Amino acid sequence: MDDIDRWFERTARGHNRVPSLYASLLTDRVFRYLAYRLRYPLVLATAQFAIHVAEFFLILSSLGGVAAFTVMMLRVGSLIVGGAWWGLLEVMRERLRDFARSGERDAAGYEIGSWLVLASVLAMVTIVGGALAVVLVRPAGDDSVTHLYAFLVIGELAVNFPVRALHSGVFATRRVYRPPWSIFLSPGVQLAVIGLGFFFYPTAAIIIAIIASNAIAIVITVHYSLETYRLAGLQPKLRAPRRAINQLLPKIPPLLGIKTTLSGLGLRLDGVVLLAIVGVYGTNTRSFELTAAVSAWRYVDTFQFFYLVLPLFRGSFESAGIFYFDFVRLRSVPALYQFRRLFFQRLLVVTPLASLYFWALAAALGLLVLQDIPLTFMLALIPLFVSRSVIGIYQIRQFAEGRFGTHLATILFMAVLLWLVWIKPNPASDLLEITAAMLLQLILLINLQHVRDRRYPALPTLLSLGDWLLGLAREPGPVRVGDVTIPESVTPKQRSAAVRLVQASFDGNGHVAFSSPTKLGYYQRASGSTVDSSPQLVLQAVSGGTVARGSVSAAPIANGSEAVDRWLCSLDLESTPTDLEDLVRDFRSLFPDGIVFDLETLDGAREMRNLDQDFLVRALPAVAQSLGGGMKSVALSGRRLIPIFRHGTLHMLLVSPADPDAARLKDLFSAVRTWQVGGAAGGGGDG
Repeated sequence: MDDIDRWFERTARGHNRVPSLYASLLTDRVFRYLAYRLRYPLVLATAQFAIHVAEFFLILSSLGGVAAFTVMMLRVGSLIVGGAWWGLLEVMRERLRDFARSGERDAAGYEIGSWLVLASVLAMVTIVGGALAVVLVRPAGDDSVTHLYAFLVIGELAVNFPVRALHSGVFATRRVYRPPWSIFLSPGVQLAVIGLGFFFYPTAAIIIAIIASNAIAIVITVHYSLETYRLAGLQPKLRAPRRAINQLLPKIPPLLGIKTTLSGLGLRLDGVVLLAIVGVYGTNTRSFELTAAVSAWRYVDTFQFFYLVLPLFRGSFESAGIFYFDFVRLRSVPALYQFRRLFFQRLLVVTPLASLYFWALAAALGLLVLQDIPLTFMLALIPLFVSRSVIGIYQIRQFAEGRFGTHLATILFMAVLLWLVWIKPNPASDLLEITAAMLLQLILLINLQHVRDRRYPALPTLLSLGDWLLGLAREPGPVRVGDVTIPESVTPKQRSAAVRLVQASFDGNGHVAFSSPTKLGYYQRASGSTVDSSPQLVLQAVSGGTVARGSVSAAPIANGSEAVDRWLCSLDLESTPTDLEDLVRDFRSLFPDGIVFDLETLDGAREMRNLDQDFLVRALPAVAQSLGGGMKSVALSGRRLIPIFRHGTLHMLLVSPADPDAARLKDLFSAVRTWQVGGAAGGGGDG
């Protein structure tokens, strides 16, 4: 037993050392979490940059300039196509998140299977088309090694279609955790093969490196993705094999598919710009004069330099993309809106620092390896790196939150600015003008996002009782008010399905809230004959009896304020506090050792740091679920959490001491309910 106990203790200690997003938000230690998430990607990006540079020089020295040019075009093109595919996969990821919320596991499995079919078709088309293009076009003349390498780059892109689809199928709802060694194994092998091959057999090293590294990366990704599928109880499924191939493919709304694909491509804008530069290099077409500002810069080979630093320029952007999943998690729970803003603000501070790290690597390349890059040129690139990284934060948040139209509009704005730079003859310095264009794009993004963040999001259909009463009080037109009962005897899955059904029934035409753990109140905006006379009977029928008896006002009530007055007349209230300060004062008098955590001011964050890590990790998910369960409080690790909602979002958390007195808890619950009702009675001051 001693060995088992020690194993559990080691496991617990290891778990507690891993920063949690939710725990970091509750304790205002977001910077610690961001540093933890960035530690491996920064090292990995450095290794990939070293491979990128070594591969280029190895190809250049062993196969010549034509081969290097061919590989450059294919690498950049592969980057762009891969970004477009990742963007399109957002259609699948969003559907899987909806299926996860509704518990439709079989539907999720078939959805993943259909996307794997599409990915396989794209992979075959890419491989066949790439092989024909290499054979017919023969971009490197009679150099068979270059053609083989070009085909391997195309094959790498093709294989990544189904691999990325498989990974996205589980990444939609949870991270795919891998041990650290698995992250660095593939680039480590590739770097070792290239390093040894440089001295012995460069031509063979190029081929072996790409085959070995891709095989390792694919096996590791597939293995850990399938392991996560197994742990999640999810399995990709294919529909009946006798169906036509088009029926096996996913149903993609054309407009949404175009928007997500273009958004994903827009996230690879660096590659698009570089491809444009490469495409006009050495021709009579006007190209970007990136070295025109200073005479000492004119000896810089921008064609070679910017291709070599492309992974670093991408890395300064993708340091924000690492947090895509965190934005998705916070967006999927409307109640955590305040935390979403806090997380975003902290990320705005950290990401530019990461971009300076990538710039330092670029400076080391230019000053130590290439040795013909002036220091002034490298210093001029700092604003470019920093602005691109900050732009990345805004763009990845727009993408994660599904605001594809806004995202594409800002990309189009940038494209127009670059076009204006390109058409200007005899520029003083395209580098400075491109930097200025990126700063203008950043200013646009800042204004769009921060105007949005200053407004609360639209109220969700399911609200807390206080928000529900306030929303009802503000209804100017006629409403019908009622309630339905969800018995305690139903299973949790039935209860969850019933709550979703009630929400869907009043979505866009009213709101619902739990007035008790078993009673779900609703109000519905009346619109003449379109309002069902007995909505509770309809809910009973479609829920198969899970939603039990209910009641509804016989006729529409003139307005929401009158409906609230009628509802309040049925209650016997001893006091009616009208602001949140009264409730906080009551809580502190009942529980002097309790914690009041304010999401707007972050008061109480330091006290939260003294709580158990396991409690902090589970607190926010439990609080978010409590709204749909009709619970007044959440019992966790011997403590009670009482969430306070305002405008449909979590505004405050009241955390009781361990093992709170039952009588005092009852008094606190009474104070919370009285405050909720009193806010509506007082005219809607605090929700």
